[in-house]
Amino acid sequence: MKSLILVVFLFFEMTVFCFTSTFVSWEMPELEEYRSLIERLVGKPVKGTYHLIIASSTGEFMELSGLGYWFVAAAENSTIIVQPLSLVPNLTQTVAHEMCHLFLRQYRLPYWLEEGIVCYVTGEWIGRKELILDRVESLDYSEMDFMTYRSYSFSCWVEVSRILRVSTFGELVVAFGEGIDEQVE
Repeated sequence: MKSLILVVFLFFEMTVFCFTSTFVSWEMPELEEYRSLIERLVGKPVKGTYHLIIASSTGEFMELSGLGYWFVAAAENSTIIVQPLSLVPNLTQTVAHEMCHLFLRQYRLPYWLEEGIVCYVTGEWIGRKELILDRVESLDYSEMDFMTYRSYSFSCWVEVSRILRVSTFGELVVAFGEGIDEQVE
């Protein structure tokens, strides 16, 4: 239902690529649950508005994002690109996932930790099982195929869930972060 509400708010814009474009914000009611969880985790208000592009085809998604056809979405700078809606199982969760990535990048965390935190916030792996990969912190996700990346994402979530039982987000930033971007307060 939340996905349907989010789609209703989409503002359609035709371009050379024929994609749909709109803006999404942490202030949207559909994202309240995710915003609340990430705010509790990081201990501060989460704000931001992002440009959302919904590709009209998988080929267009690949062209716009530079990623493989098996990815559902991508995020860079303040833009989120998603596959055509028929290929996105849960638009609200997918958008929240990508918005979390964009928010967390200010902390310059290693990707495995960022992915694990994002999956922890969105809850997308709860009740699901995948192969658990060893030493996710040493793996290069950029060269993985679809099934390996699924296992990688799941493994990141498992590891971060374990770490968050004994450490705070602030402790993770100190231990793993490479510094905070200057624009962050």
